[in-house]
Amino acid sequence: MLVSMNPERLYELVSYYAKAENKYILVIDNTDWCYRSSEKQQEILNYYDDIIDEDEVQEIFSNTLTFYKFDTQTIAVDTAREWFPMLKELEDTDFFVEAYVVTPAGAIPYTNKV
Repeated sequence: MLVSMNPERLYELVSYYAKAENKYILVIDNTDWCYRSSEKQQEILNYYDDIIDEDEVQEIFSNTLTFYKFDTQTIAVDTAREWFPMLKELEDTDFFVEAYVVTPAGAIPYTNKV
């Protein structure tokens, strides 16, 4: 008989962290980028180089998941909006990088996966 060991998902872990730190966490999930061809990856990097500071682009695209913590919801949401277009705004969905904000209360006030 298999007994559940109370697994945690990414959302739960981020929620716990946001609550413990009393911060707003911007979660950036670019897992799909890792499965693109090297040519497509370069196109995507060039696209985001025009939007995000070069040092941050390198940080974000060197990992599948990246987290930024902010003192306010406004700054977290504004950063997510500024850096990552909504899915429906992109002509090429290969350029989509999921970004969402988790509050200390565990709410998700913003996601670009719309």
